Formats: sequence, C-alpha cells, structure tokens
Amino acid sequence: MTIHTLIEQVRAAMATKLQARTAQKAILDSIRAAAAADGNRDLTADEATRSQAAAAELRQIDGEIEAQRTRIAELESELARDEATDALAREIHWTQPAARGLAGGQPAASARGSFVRADDLQPATVARGTRFCDHEVVAASVARSSQRDAAVTGQHGSLGQLVRAMSTASGSAIVPTVWFGDIIDRARNLSAVIQAGAEIVPMDAKTVQIGRLTGDPTAAFRAEGSTITASDPTFDNVTLTATTMSTLVVGSLEWFQDANNVDEIVANAIAEAFALQLDLVALYGSVTTGAGTVNLPTPPNPRGVLGTLNAVAASSVLGGAANGTTQTPASFYNELLDLAFTPRDYNEAPNALIWNAKAARQYAKAYDTTGQPLRMPADVEALQRFTTNQVPSYTQGTMTGRATDVFTGDWTQLLIGQRLDLTIQTLTERYAENGQVGIVAHWRGDVGVARPRAFAVYKALQGA
Repeated sequence: MTIHTLIEQVRAAMATKLQARTAQKAILDSIRAAAAADGNRDLTADEATRSQAAAAELRQIDGEIEAQRTRIAELESELARDEATDALAREIHWTQPAARGLAGGQPAASARGSFVRADDLQPATVARGTRFCDHEVVAASVARSSQRDAAVTGQHGSLGQLVRAMSTASGSAIVPTVWFGDIIDRARNLSAVIQAGAEIVPMDAKTVQIGRLTGDPTAAFRAEGSTITASDPTFDNVTLTATTMSTLVVGSLEWFQDANNVDEIVANAIAEAFALQLDLVALYGSVTTGAGTVNLPTPPNPRGVLGTLNAVAASSVLGGAANGTTQTPASFYNELLDLAFTPRDYNEAPNALIWNAKAARQYAKAYDTTGQPLRMPADVEALQRFTTNQVPSYTQGTMTGRATDVFTGDWTQLLIGQRLDLTIQTLTERYAENGQVGIVAHWRGDVGVARPRAFAVYKALQGA
C-alpha cells in the first residue's frame, strides 16, 4: 500500500468522523434550542441525559479527529521526504554527460548533483556560476571556523592587510575561508581547464571519494517468453587525495607597506600562479618524458589527463610520430577531426579543445590555393577552444621547437579537488639584503579523471 493510499484512507475516515460530529452537534443544539424556546427552562432529566451523552460523544469524536489530523501530517511529511529522495535520485546522473553530441558555445556545465560524494550522496562540485563559498561543504566549514576567522578578519580587514602586517616578520597564517574562496574564484576564471568545464570539488578531508559510472546499462530485444538478461550500470569511486602545491610571490618591502592595491595584486598573483600550475598538472601530471621539459612525476604530482590516458586508455592518444605530424594542405584539419571524434567512438561528448598559442596560430593562418583562409570543419568549430601556454612547444625528432599537443574532451569529467585551507607564510630574512619580502602560499588538492575515454590527445602536432 502506498503512502498516497494511506493518506486517502485516513482522510476518508476523518470525513466520516466529521459527519458523526455534525450529527452529535445537531442533537446538542436541538436540546438547547428546545429549552431556550420554552423560556430558557432547565433541561428535563431525559434531555440532560441525552445532552451529556452527545457531549461525551463529541469529545471522543474530536479526539479521534485530532489523531487523524496528526496521522495525515505524519504521512504527508513522510511522503515529502520520499519525493525529495526521488528528486535527488533523478538529479544524480553520476558522471554521464548531460547531452550527447559536440557542444559549442559555453562549456557544458554538469547539472548540480552530477557528481556526488560517495559517503553521503550530497552534490560534490561547485555549480558553475556560483561562488566557491556557496557550496554546502565550504559554507559548513566557514560556519565551523567563524570564530577563528573573525579574529583574523576583525584585526586585519583583508588579505592584503594581513600580508602587509606579516611583511615585517617571518611567520605563517591560515587564510580565512572567506578570503581564500575569493582566490579560488579568481583562479577558476584564469584556468583554461576550469574554463573548459573542469569541476571543482571542495574537500573537507584529506581524502574524498566521488561516485562515478564505469559501465552503462544496455538494452536488447528478446523473443516472447525468453529470459530478460540483467544489465545494471556499474559504479565505483574517484578518490581525491590532497597533496600540496606552493607558490612564491616576491615584492619590495616598500611596496607591501605602501601599495594601495595590495589586496588586488596579492590575490591575483596567487590565483594566477595556482591557475597556471593547475592547468599544467591537470594536463600533464605524471608525464616525465615526451613533452619537452615537462617533468611531473607521480608522486608528488597528481595524474593528469595525458598521464591517465597513457595508463588506461592509450588508444585515445593519437600522433606521436618520431618526427612529429605536419598538416597536409589538402586535408589540413584531419588530425583535429580524428581528435574530435575519438571520444565519440566511446559514446562520449567532447565540448572543448585546449591548445597553445602556436597551435592556434598554425590553424588561424591556414589558407587554400587561392589565398583564402581555410574554413574550419563544423565538428571542430563546434568545440569551444581555449589557449594556454602551459601546453609546451618542444622538439620531436627533426621538428625543432614546433611540436605541440592538442587536448580535447568532455572537460566536466575532469575533477579538481580543492582542500579548504590555504596557508601563507612570509620570508623576510631570505630576501632582506634586497629589501624584499617573499610570500609563500600553500594550496592543497588533487586532480582526477572521472571517465578517461571522454578525453583524447594528439601528440607532437606541428604548431606555428
């Protein structure tokens, strides 16, 4: 029996009781009306007996009606909880792309709840277009540390003023989450992989597990009366484990003491350094050879997109010829077309392409035999394109300094774990002879690829 059915049954029973109450109330009213019409006389013995019986019946009915109202409220509350659970289940798509096909325009944004924390099934990622501090996990952390942070914000007022106060003596401090969140939001706007759609996962512990779909359910026609073969989706977890990345900002003592815009400059400098290193690690983490001077062993670096493909999906790494790959005039975009369709071969949906400025220039300067610019094929043009020079140009065989890599994928399948603490420390003695102060910021987080086949890389393609 469903909750809806139970509610209707209780409501029907309560309607019957309300009718009985009306009948008893009518008996009482008629007895009282008769006495009032007869000069407000006292009730006779028979009338008093019937009146007392009706009043007692009314009290009993009123008690039963109140109990029924309480029961209906309990059932409706239970129904609301079930409906909320059902809504969450419909909202949780795990790591399946929201739509198939090549996406153009803005990076595809995962619906809130597309990634869930394995321990409590709560939304894991920061919704696109919202502040880092608005995520439930971060907001809870802000609430827990409010007293600690209030002492810092009350004394210094801003991150720049905190740094200014620390510039006269070596020391370290934990940056209040409300200030740290601003740096993360700035880094989100500067990072190519995040602009392309990578998801930020706030981490309230050193290790956080995010649920992902590893096997899709399938369907098949069957003969009448034959056995239905079960084909359930399979799931596991992406485990994000926080490691430390540090950045150093050096400025003159006078600048830290006198600059009016120290808040903006310091926050932007730290955010840009984090964004650039995140791009590099997210693309090349664990790669030590084959990409010029890139040398990011794991550990301590997280494993990025190319490293993940090398390990578990090598056929999604294209190119890599001994002397690199030079575009052929008659089929100039073939390599990018192969790159764009490789994730689609695995039913994935790439939404964006990431390359460096030299690769972008190489394709922008492509002309046909009449001197007209080559038109980009629709399937490549549909991909949003982001440029970062964290993708290196390097020498591959006889291709001197012009080989480069091009990445494509459904970037919503790239997870960037973000620990909730940022620590800064000042180095006054190290740079004292130059009248400078060093500011070191320590970021903690991780990178994880939810669905490796959502990505593809073309290695050693010629750039300008």
